[in-house]
Amino acid sequence: MLNKFNNVKRRFLPLPESSLQGLENEPNITDFEIKKELGSDEYGNIYLVKHKETHAEYAIKAIDKRDKENDIERPHFKKGFEALYNIRHPNIVNLLGHFEDNNYCYIIMEYLKKGNLYNIFPPDKKKRIKLKICALIIKNIISAVYFLHNMNPPIIHLNIKPENVLLSEELVAKIGDFAWNTYIQENETRKAIGLLPSFIPPETLLEKKYDKSSDIWYIGTLLFELVTATVPFIGDNSDIIKDNILNLKFNWPKDINNDAKDLIQKILKLNPKERLSLEDMLKHPFITQYFPDAEKCLIKPGEGVKYKPFIISKDDPKSWKPEKI
Repeated sequence: MLNKFNNVKRRFLPLPESSLQGLENEPNITDFEIKKELGSDEYGNIYLVKHKETHAEYAIKAIDKRDKENDIERPHFKKGFEALYNIRHPNIVNLLGHFEDNNYCYIIMEYLKKGNLYNIFPPDKKKRIKLKICALIIKNIISAVYFLHNMNPPIIHLNIKPENVLLSEELVAKIGDFAWNTYIQENETRKAIGLLPSFIPPETLLEKKYDKSSDIWYIGTLLFELVTATVPFIGDNSDIIKDNILNLKFNWPKDINNDAKDLIQKILKLNPKERLSLEDMLKHPFITQYFPDAEKCLIKPGEGVKYKPFIISKDDPKSWKPEKI
């Protein structure tokens, strides 16, 4: 039985389950070849890596735990992180493993070669993504959000935008970027600092309490950008953008599809209670004209379901399927 763990003075996270069960030693950054940097956010850098032994490719996020702010967020981060291991859904990026050393926490995720949604926008600004693909992506996102909202306790993502939606080679959309601040309880307030202004829900701008309907707002703004290649609210500065959001002054292109426009208007309501539900979005003609049985994509999580751990030193992320314990 293997049970070698990294020599870490102060751990942020629980030991990896695969190592606790003696299935493999705790991974180490030296087990991987770093191919290139994929991006970064306020929490860390993301790299494309190749496991030296299996040659499997992964995306690894390195989070600097020496940051004092991270230390403040530590209990919140740990709670949210642990929940991720039991989120297994075809439209949510798989968390496959983790490890840490004295300086960093390393989050091992599946690697999706097509990257985020911006990679499928046509270079020619006059062209648009095909509407069927837009409908497919939104259907995928609705399915993922429905799953998260039905967890116990519910998970509200609060950051659904093109950068955080990744695509498989078959154009299956998957929500990623489950940062520390995505596991916030319902009915808290949240400041709009550091967020993309054009996507921010009105309740966040006004520092009011939010709930699951805030994610619905994000889906509406995502749909707008997919079908128009621009954002729903524009302005020369953040104050103008804020006013346009609070007055629902949309940046409608002349050539927008009528069904898409109708769906967006039914989603982007100032009053969260008036926003279209996830179920009703899937019944809208913009979706059903391409996917008549769209509602079948809705999956609820099983109560107390646990999954066998992914073994970094053995399993193939391309063929691995989560197996329930």
